[in-house]
Amino acid sequence: MKRSKFKFFLLTIILFNIFVHFGIEKSNSNQPETNKFNYSYIETYPWIPKCNLETKLMPVYDSKRNLSNDYSSPSSDLTFEIRIIKAVIIYFPIDQYDSYADEFLWLFRSWIEIIYLEPSKWRTDLVIFIYENTDALKSIDLFRKLNCSFKNLRKSKLDKPMCTLVSFTPLKFRNLIDPELKIDQRLYNFLLYHSDIFGKKAAKILSDFLVKTIQSYPNADSVLIALDGYDHLKKSGYDFVIRSDIDVFLTPLFAKWSPKHCNDFYVGKGAYSAHFNMNRLKRAGYHINFLYGNHANLGSTWYSTTDQSRLVAYLSLFSMAYLANEEFSPPERNGDLNILLWPHWHYWVLSLYGQNLAMNHLIETKQMNIQSSDLLDYPAHENSDINKIIHIHAYHSNYFSFVLAFLTFF
Repeated sequence: MKRSKFKFFLLTIILFNIFVHFGIEKSNSNQPETNKFNYSYIETYPWIPKCNLETKLMPVYDSKRNLSNDYSSPSSDLTFEIRIIKAVIIYFPIDQYDSYADEFLWLFRSWIEIIYLEPSKWRTDLVIFIYENTDALKSIDLFRKLNCSFKNLRKSKLDKPMCTLVSFTPLKFRNLIDPELKIDQRLYNFLLYHSDIFGKKAAKILSDFLVKTIQSYPNADSVLIALDGYDHLKKSGYDFVIRSDIDVFLTPLFAKWSPKHCNDFYVGKGAYSAHFNMNRLKRAGYHINFLYGNHANLGSTWYSTTDQSRLVAYLSLFSMAYLANEEFSPPERNGDLNILLWPHWHYWVLSLYGQNLAMNHLIETKQMNIQSSDLLDYPAHENSDINKIIHIHAYHSNYFSFVLAFLTFF
């Protein structure tokens, strides 16, 4: 009898340990992989920091060899003799044509001006991502009048500057590929550390993640174009891509300015960071193994290579969906609080929070030379020497100042 009780007791202990073991295993599968703090995207995808340009005048930045530089001035005038091809890329919401047509026309006008000012061997294209499968586009002749066309495709560095339309499906018009997609820590780990982020599978899963979490968020598409437009931009052979909002214009300095290194990543400056949201982003980043270095107010405009822009777009979009799912309540996502929590925590700037989280990680892990610069996103309502900025941004209600600034400079 005693032996039977002992066997039963021993069996109970064994079963308990088995259940505890599997419980810990299951629990661990839903926790962040702490060894991933040292995960390197540029080692996994070694072509990311490389450049199309092969010149000593604009070398590849190497954090192991390069010291800090003065990024307030352009590179040598000798670069004028190098063939440099750039693309300013924007998303145009055709279903909101009346709201954005005027802003686009001012951007287009400034682009025309810089074409005449840039060195003869340089080319700057204006690339517009737009929803093609809609009757709204067929009824508008603005783009035809401006010679912006889906047929304008860059085939050579010798081609003249062009205005190109690229077919793009906005997030709000996308359908789920896998309606059963489960959003949890396993999905986070897969998308960040166990998938080919340049592959089609990861792109499809990320798209579903975005549809499930931020499909109604209006500012995702301006980032998504740098991801979905990758193949077009690579095929066109652009040395630099400038991802921008529409309510901007390019200055004369833009026409003759180039980075010091061919793989620098310039980002403009915003005005959304606060003590509370930076601390919250740091805590949120910890759970997906993102380091956070308190780099504040990283703006909406990017100036870099196609490969680096795609990496930043992928990580930014992931971070946007992750933050929306984990850090924002339904009333916040629905806009019920309006601007009550601004500037501490505000859903409308989710795209900036997402890229801030992604860029801080890339900066702190020294995977990319990201420089926050006053050259980009310079506020239209402020005064500055036109020879010290390359890109002006008309924030919110500053549209009138934007027009006056444009007329003054040109």
